Amino acid sequence: MTAPLQTSRKLSAILAVDVVGYSRMIGEDEAATLASLRDLRAAVFGPIFADCNGQVVKSMGDGWLVEFASAVEAVSAAMQVQDQLKGHPVMRLRMGIHIGDVTRSDDDIYGDGINIAARLEALAPEGGVLISDGVYSSLDGTLSPSFSPAGSQTLKNIARPVVTWVRAANHSGSPTGLTQTHASSSLPNLNIQPTATSDTRAELQDTADGLTADLGTYFSSINWLNTRISSTDRADGYHLRPVLRARGERLRLETRLHGPGGATIWTHKSDSTLDEAFDWQDTVVAEIADHAIGMILEAETARIMSIPDDELTAEQCMLMGIMTWRDFSLASFVRSASFHDRAIRAKPDFPDPYAEGLIVLMAARTMTSNPKMTPYLDKVPEWIEAARPLASGHAMLTLGIAIATYTQDQRSIPLKHAVEHALRLAPFDARILSYCGWANLWSGQTNDAFDCFQKSLEFGRLGPFYVASLGGAATACVQLGHDKDALGYVEKGLLLSDSYPTYFSVKSAALAHLGRIDEAQATMAHYLTMEPTRTIQTWKKTNNYGGSEGGKRLLAGMRKAGMPLE
Repeated sequence: MTAPLQTSRKLSAILAVDVVGYSRMIGEDEAATLASLRDLRAAVFGPIFADCNGQVVKSMGDGWLVEFASAVEAVSAAMQVQDQLKGHPVMRLRMGIHIGDVTRSDDDIYGDGINIAARLEALAPEGGVLISDGVYSSLDGTLSPSFSPAGSQTLKNIARPVVTWVRAANHSGSPTGLTQTHASSSLPNLNIQPTATSDTRAELQDTADGLTADLGTYFSSINWLNTRISSTDRADGYHLRPVLRARGERLRLETRLHGPGGATIWTHKSDSTLDEAFDWQDTVVAEIADHAIGMILEAETARIMSIPDDELTAEQCMLMGIMTWRDFSLASFVRSASFHDRAIRAKPDFPDPYAEGLIVLMAARTMTSNPKMTPYLDKVPEWIEAARPLASGHAMLTLGIAIATYTQDQRSIPLKHAVEHALRLAPFDARILSYCGWANLWSGQTNDAFDCFQKSLEFGRLGPFYVASLGGAATACVQLGHDKDALGYVEKGLLLSDSYPTYFSVKSAALAHLGRIDEAQATMAHYLTMEPTRTIQTWKKTNNYGGSEGGKRLLAGMRKAGMPLE
């Protein structure tokens, strides 16, 4: 007797992917086409799908069906893959996404979720992503700006028309999926090779893909480092080569970091078992990233510090400005601003120091009344006008100009539009997400701000802006009435920096609202040793959070904790 088929049914987000011109490419050069697909799987598809919790449920040679638990993860994966393939000499993809019922049998997968995703993929533009209205309605404010209405589509064998949204191929995302604001500068390069393993077991391949994805996420969060995942080494820069070995259930990850000249400057080994691989992956990636970033930072700082101060180029001054601003202490703001000012004076048509400098100055303006910042703050109007012609396609500069302009005219609508534009340009850049969070917070868009901070914390686990994103998430939580959550973010942040004043002002407000008045007053007293001239009135003058109810709640908490009214 034949055993009955085992079936299961659930709601899933399905990503349908098709390689444009696959048959033609196979006919012209089968070996090169297959090799290109293997490289893309190792360097792009595998790591991104692993990072977004996607599972390939069907491979058809010229395409794939990938299942995700959420529409947000499916859209994130699709956008990141298309961003990394932008400019690829051979590969072009079409992608469609729908969320619906999916039925699995022993040897197949089917359902409306599959059928509609496949139909949308066929209608998608080359290099683009076409999604159904159900998927679009699931997106938060960090992803939805990337999509435009594409009308109602009548799909073959589907009873009702489907309302669609499209992200076209001519979007302004960068080839790496992250904002390469420094691509033309002399920032150091890091090439991460996909984690190699000779073991063909599916669980080992998945672990290797996950390690590659996490390494890419960690290193790409460093804003003074140009990072890419590629099986082909750059001619210069640093190279990270992880190799995963297995013997039965035992695992060993061996990682080597090579310097610009090719010499090995650091090695790392870590052992685990298949049963413990999931938890081990998080730990070992953090260890590798922490040590390797420290080695690269030490080498780069030593390289620049060996150059006489008056011989630093504009790019090197900008790099020092970025690296100086790591702990968000008040002194670091002044030093960082001075380096960006030097870079601008040395190279007035270089957009990056304007972007970096404006963000530093606007952050300083909301946090401190340090008179040493005044000479640089006085230059803001001049910098804005000089930077406007350089801002096209530059997410960071677009945002920096908009935030600085908002502090002058308090018009929230242009700032909101600038945030949406920046998110279209760089939806996965942890720094951009962090700064969009602050822009939303300052203009009274508290829920959108919290979404941005959450995404920034997800994508930027080690970058210096992680400190600011934790402070932003804590601030948003107090404004939303989630005081215990706010304290959780503050405590995480204090493990990284105890010199960031925002942690203490927000903590005092959260404690006050929770009725822990003695602790709130002690925390506020400590804050006032850092910022002795701060009052509720001076705070409102520099930042009233768009007059929002959340902003009023934050200020009320700080007043209750003991911040002087005037």
